[in-house]
Amino acid sequence: MERPWQRWWRGARGARPGDPPRDAPRERAEPDDAPAPDERPADRPHPSPQARPAPQPLSAEDADATGDAGQLTDATRPRAVTHERLVAAMRRHGYHYLVDERGDLCGLWGYRFFSFHLVRGAILQVRARWTRQGDIERLWELLGICEGWNRRNPYPKCYVRVLDDGRVHVLTETAVPVAAGLTDAQLDHHLQVGLAAGTAVFDDLDRRYPDPVASGPAA
Repeated sequence: MERPWQRWWRGARGARPGDPPRDAPRERAEPDDAPAPDERPADRPHPSPQARPAPQPLSAEDADATGDAGQLTDATRPRAVTHERLVAAMRRHGYHYLVDERGDLCGLWGYRFFSFHLVRGAILQVRARWTRQGDIERLWELLGICEGWNRRNPYPKCYVRVLDDGRVHVLTETAVPVAAGLTDAQLDHHLQVGLAAGTAVFDDLDRRYPDPVASGPAA
């Protein structure tokens, strides 16, 4: 078997007797049953591109959602999330809220404090705080609960904050990017997710640490 370097050496020194000249055209091998170019069967025409399906008209439900002219309405068009839109969302659901000194919306849901923040107009945060405070001796215990929750659940973010007097607060936070805007339905959904997620964490803490005053005295 001739090796590659032998072929290179033969090409450099000259062809061997009996080898075809280098500039001779090589014959292309054709299969025996292949038809000639001018003998294509009549029943095998060239393939033609498939036509695209015609667009279907909007249904009655889609027409109502997008408007008579097929355009997005204010309710279905993503718009910038502003303080005014947050207020409108609260009123749509009948929520009672307050406005703090920084202009953020806040209120009590199930006796838990929730606040709503727009961070540079790009992130919507729903923060919440457990109504009870833990002692500094329970810091690592509460940290373990928060880490376990964060490991098992994608949201909300659960963490603790230690005050100057040694009291430990447990907080939650749900954040969503809103730089591209949200529809009214999306805004309502994210607000409800933040409220429900924080409530789930605090319900779990209440089960772990029942309030002794809320139960009757021991017999």
